Amino acid sequence: MNSFAIEGHYINFSTSGQWLWDEVQVQAPSGSDPYPIAEAIQKIVAEITTSKENIPSSGLSGVAFPNAKGNASTAPSVNVRLEGSGVTIQVRYLTRASERQEVRARLYRSVIELLRQESSAHTAV
Repeated sequence: MNSFAIEGHYINFSTSGQWLWDEVQVQAPSGSDPYPIAEAIQKIVAEITTSKENIPSSGLSGVAFPNAKGNASTAPSVNVRLEGSGVTIQVRYLTRASERQEVRARLYRSVIELLRQESSAHTAV
């Protein structure tokens, strides 16, 4: 049961920079194609999270996941899924724990601006 920890498949966050996976969910505007929005959001997240030293090079590389195929990626991921009343775009990204709130605030501002531009493009058509 504790084999994962006993075999050393873990990260000591107190010594490796305290990285964490964070997640933001965005409701796609109704009547719009969610995929271009998801791609734009992924670019925004990549720019924001890689603008500093936001990719841990040493802390995660030593972690081995025996059941995983290939290497674990630290790149942001975007998922588009149907939910009750529309489409939700879910973004997961890696950030330092100490910078989480700042990164989140920058992401929200950028995504809101993107959605405003998307909304104005729809009303102009």
